[in-house]
Amino acid sequence: MYFVQEMWAAYAGFLVLAINPFGGLVFAIPYAKAVLGISPWIAALVGWPLAYVQVVAVDALFHTLDRMAWWRRLIERKRTPRIERMASSRYMFWTILLFGAFFGPWLVMAVMRYANVPHRRIALPMALCLGWNAAAIAVLATWAPHLLPK
Repeated sequence: MYFVQEMWAAYAGFLVLAINPFGGLVFAIPYAKAVLGISPWIAALVGWPLAYVQVVAVDALFHTLDRMAWWRRLIERKRTPRIERMASSRYMFWTILLFGAFFGPWLVMAVMRYANVPHRRIALPMALCLGWNAAAIAVLATWAPHLLPK
């Protein structure tokens, strides 16, 4: 019975690490390989949608706050045309796709919602961004140990 509890605790650790906005997949995929004995590729496939939970959580929070008049007034006062222009740029898809993982999915979503960009506009580039990020971490988790001296 103790082994089963320990196993579920280890899997819960992977879940928490993958959803975590600070580090996320960078820690979750090597953890899955080292502690759970899971292939980094399977950990990347499982961790990819878990990392996207950050985006959904920030979007839900903004949606909830947007119902409050004081929040809407605050955002409208602070919002600048410059950030809206940047967010509506035709290169924003590629910028999010290439660099979104470096800033964090939650921060990208927060900035986009601040710029009045709906979730549907960044869903695909952010999902693809997290996918290539997970694949790159899986490659590192697979091949980096072989590069170390024995």
